[in-house]
Amino acid sequence: MKTSAIASATVLVALSSSLAYGLVTRASWSGMVMGKDGSAIHGNATMVSGADANTTVVDVSLTGDVASTTRPWHVHIGSCAKGGGVLGGGRAYTPLAGDAKGASSSKATLAIAVPDTGSYYVNVHESSANMGKIVACGDLSVGK
Repeated sequence: MKTSAIASATVLVALSSSLAYGLVTRASWSGMVMGKDGSAIHGNATMVSGADANTTVVDVSLTGDVASTTRPWHVHIGSCAKGGGVLGGGRAYTPLAGDAKGASSSKATLAIAVPDTGSYYVNVHESSANMGKIVACGDLSVGK
């Protein structure tokens, strides 16, 4: 009887720890992306855990852009007001490819665990030839 109670308690502790770990490491981030300098671009971005604990998936969906325009984008450390480096390496980000109505979406899978603290933002560049001009930006906020 005593062995059975100890085994049950051990299983409960293990399950509780797993659930708590999942909640801590499963932070989700989201934010609105808005055009800059009069650009009508707007949309949403999310950053969540991927299929395993060591990946992060970022989704961006935009509307209001010029029809059939391709735009590079990235998640950066920092904020739209105070920029920083690219999160997870620039090669992970597939450019946004706009349709005939100016809508686009893209997904990136980063080879890092989703962060549970910090400051992050999405920026959208004018083009691969003009990466220095940001046409839209959005700060991400964490929620659990």
